Amino acid sequence: MALLIATIFVAIAILMLSALSVRVIQQNNQSLQYKLYNDAFTGLESALAESWVELETGQDGMVGLGVWSPPVGSTGRVLPSFDDSGVLPEMSSTQPTVQYMAYADDWSSNGEDDDGDGTIDDTGENFTYTVYAFSRNRGIQRNVEVVLKGFDVNVWRNAIFAGNGQAGGLINGNVSIHGSVHLLGSNVVNGNTVLSAIDLSGTSLIHNNYVGIPADLAARIPALDTVLFDGEMVQTLEAKLRVKNGLVGMSGNSEIGEPNISGNTIKETMDGTYVSDGWTGTSVNDDGGRGDPTNVWSDNGWDDSYDLGDKVPMPFLADDYRELGTGNTYINPSTLTNYTHGEYFEQVLAGTPYTGNMTIQANQNFYYNATRPSETNPAGRLGTDDYIYFDAATNRMEINGQIQINGDLVITRGGGNDKSIDYTGRAALLVKGNVTLDTDLRSMNANGTTANSFPAANILGIMAEQNLTVGSLSQLTLMGAFYAQGTVKSTKQTTTIGTLVGSYFDMGTNVPEIYQVPSLADNLPLGMIGAYPILVYDQVAWREIGT
Repeated sequence: MALLIATIFVAIAILMLSALSVRVIQQNNQSLQYKLYNDAFTGLESALAESWVELETGQDGMVGLGVWSPPVGSTGRVLPSFDDSGVLPEMSSTQPTVQYMAYADDWSSNGEDDDGDGTIDDTGENFTYTVYAFSRNRGIQRNVEVVLKGFDVNVWRNAIFAGNGQAGGLINGNVSIHGSVHLLGSNVVNGNTVLSAIDLSGTSLIHNNYVGIPADLAARIPALDTVLFDGEMVQTLEAKLRVKNGLVGMSGNSEIGEPNISGNTIKETMDGTYVSDGWTGTSVNDDGGRGDPTNVWSDNGWDDSYDLGDKVPMPFLADDYRELGTGNTYINPSTLTNYTHGEYFEQVLAGTPYTGNMTIQANQNFYYNATRPSETNPAGRLGTDDYIYFDAATNRMEINGQIQINGDLVITRGGGNDKSIDYTGRAALLVKGNVTLDTDLRSMNANGTTANSFPAANILGIMAEQNLTVGSLSQLTLMGAFYAQGTVKSTKQTTTIGTLVGSYFDMGTNVPEIYQVPSLADNLPLGMIGAYPILVYDQVAWREIGT
């Protein structure tokens, strides 16, 4: 009996141990499969990250594909596999059994209507990619499809771009801005304010729309794009505030963005604020840290830090020349190094530089032909010439090409209140000294009309190697792209349509107004500094797909 009972218990024990062993083995296999599956996901992340970085640095976004290409005669979208000829997958440094690769499909050139607007490879598909990332880990394969949308953040995609600034700050005085603001502030002493929006008159602000723009100027520029926001189609400048170094000061009723109001056609809130050091001023609540501003309305709040790292530097004339639109550089045959921007403009783009200071008065005719300096009769100018021609009788200035001025440039009024100049054409001016603008400079079409005359058909770009002063004598209206390596100074209630780029801004006390034109960056005249694309990508879609 004892032997029988013992045998029964041993049998039961063996059955229980067998069941437990099976379960342990199953769980171990499940854990191993889960680990393999999870490790494969890290390969996907590596493939996507490398492809993402490649796209942002101007490469093709292909990772681990070696010499792979779609088979000859294939149509539609053909994706690689690990077993294809020419595929050389990369290996994970932390997971030695994981292989990965990525294929980036460019919406702008793949022959498909990716955005569903009825047009194949249109401009709306520029800088947009579908990245297919693949990962394999000991027989486990995972694939993901990600859509990345690129955004150009070069200096001309703003109303104001301010560079390194001074120890005491970056923008001095009040200014009313409609559009994006990008401030670096590298030379600002830690703890100092780079942007003070001290509102005593109710006009110091940063807004995301064209409310307040004079009707005559609004008719000369394109209407704003519309987006779906909070269930409504609204016009927007897609304005963002970015501050890399320094505090943003908010006092009185000054505001950045506005509260969202339903039922109208404009976007009030900013698209984003990215301020690293925080906020200060009488309309900022002390929270023991970055501060909580009471008059900032932005889609992402106000606590996000600067988001672009070192991607966007202040451009200088001694930097490498980067071609408009492509970013290409070129070798200077005399130095065997890249052309600087100043060298390329003078030696390749421009004709004969104007010697000495150039002064254009609103009551005096002026003509200079840089291509054929001996041609002094404006009637003899050709469409291929680089020239400036101002007719005082009509207050009309015709411009074309690239012109260098080896001195200062002054555009000023004539007798009495003669201060109006309308310009037609496209030109970039490089001024080796200072620039002073004390007349209206407004766009006009070649046929004398003004509707939709800026910036695609007509644009004046001015680059000052030293300082730029606008509107020192009275209230003016300026339309163009304006750059200074030194200080940009505006002491009157001047209205600027376009973009101001400078190292430091002195805006005085009269609250000048600046209205960004988003399409300006796509229509700059050849030779403008900093006009190359600087792309950053946002992930707008993600899904895992089958093998």
